[in-house]
Order: sequence, then C-alpha cells, then structure tokens
Amino acid sequence: MRIRTLLCLLPVAAATLQTVPAAASPVTVYAHRGGASIAPENTMAAFENAAALFAGAGVDGWLEMDTQATADGALVLIHDDTLDRTTTCAGPVIDWTYSATECDAAKRWRPSFGFEPVPLLADVLARGMQASPAWGVMIEIKDIPGETNFDPAGTLVADALVALIGSSGYPKDRIIVQSFWPPALDRVELLDPALDTMLLTTSDLGFLLTENAVYATARGYEISAPDFEAADFTAEGVAAAHLLGRRVITWTVDSAADAARMIALGVDGVITNDPRILL
Repeated sequence: MRIRTLLCLLPVAAATLQTVPAAASPVTVYAHRGGASIAPENTMAAFENAAALFAGAGVDGWLEMDTQATADGALVLIHDDTLDRTTTCAGPVIDWTYSATECDAAKRWRPSFGFEPVPLLADVLARGMQASPAWGVMIEIKDIPGETNFDPAGTLVADALVALIGSSGYPKDRIIVQSFWPPALDRVELLDPALDTMLLTTSDLGFLLTENAVYATARGYEISAPDFEAADFTAEGVAAAHLLGRRVITWTVDSAADAARMIALGVDGVITNDPRILL
C-alpha cells in the first residue's frame, strides 16, 4: 500500500517541482570498475589510475567496484561470476580458493599493464585509507539470480562486507553499498544503518526511474540508481525522486553527449567506464 501511494504522488510532486528553480550542485563522477575503458577493470591498477585522474582534475571522484566471495570466504573484486572473461583462470569465483598470484586480471591489456592480481577488497580499502581524503568507494554486492554465486537470502557477502568495513575503520561517509538484489541491501541496512545503500535497476527488464525511487524510499535505501536509458528518465522524474529524499546516480554513461544530458536532467552522480569524458 505504501509503494502504491507513493507512486500516485510522484506525478504531483514532479509537476510542483517544475516551477521551482533547481539549485546548482556538483555532479559526482564514479569510475565504473575503476574505469574499465582505460585500465584493467576491478584491479588495483585501475583504481590507482582513476584516483590519479581525479586528483589531477581537482575533483572528488569515486571508484566503483564489484565484490563477491570465494570458496574460502575472501571478498574479492571481480564483476563476472566466473574468472574466465577478465583473468587467465577459469571457473566460478564461488568455487575458487583465493590466490593473489594465480590469476592475472590484466590479460587483455598486454603490454600496457603488467601482472595484476584479482584484488582483495580489504587491500583496496587499506590503500584507499592512505589517501586524503580517503578514496570514495562504491561497492556492488554481486548477487544476481541465475548466476553461480546467487544468494537468495542476500546475507553471505553483506555480512562479510559490513564486518570488513567495521574492522577496517574506513570512514563510512566515503562508502556506498549497491546491489540489484534488495535482500542484500536490506541486510546491510539492518547490520549498519550508517552505510548508504543504493538500488540498481535495469531498463532491460523494464524497470523505471520512478519505480526505483519509490521502492528505494519504501525500503530506506538512500540512493536510486536506474540505468540512464530508463523510459521515464526525465527532469521531472529526477525531481520527483529528489522530493522523496533520494539521490539519483545513473549508469553506465560512456559518451559526452549522454553525460551532458544526464547532468542537465539534474542527476547527482554519473557512473562511467571513462571518467575523462566528465573531467
């Protein structure tokens, strides 16, 4: 009932906000997988590269990354549920016993990059804390129905992630936890309400910006993250999400024209494989 009520109010909210000038605010840039177009995705080299780009441009850009668990419980950074595409190894990540020297995650980037291990999330957080301010990190819990690592309860990675963040001492205002799977975000919210959570949805499955914003509001997620091709991605839709108290961050925007359009619509952040288009 709550979601249905909020959906009914969205058109009214958007119409009201059309008469109110939007306040100018900076748009945060998020380097997708560390900037997958310009460095080996989800590697320390990619994160260092993107952090250097942001520092050189004088902006507080953030690093987006994907985490999942190995057979021995390590939280590693890799997008796919298998090692095949991005590394020299093969097989499901969930069946792999972690080894920092076994799999080269830069295999497609020779000779520009040397050997790059699949990094531990703990190591990236440790490196990020050496910066001032600490790296802003957007961590996706990879929990997709049909994939080999799918956890319906959403607890496996969420529990380990919240514990790791707590023990690391990483500043929580420099972390966003995101997922396509709401139970994983619910678990994070339950274990540590101080962490910002972000709901990802894809227009490939028909999800709308307004649906995302309403559901995020009902579940207490701070950020709404539809892909930029959502059918109702308009200034009115973004304004309505803002009225509900949600920030709007969109993905994955890889052309300057699309980035300019998203900024004009009033989004709070843009996730891109090539942060140079926004710097």
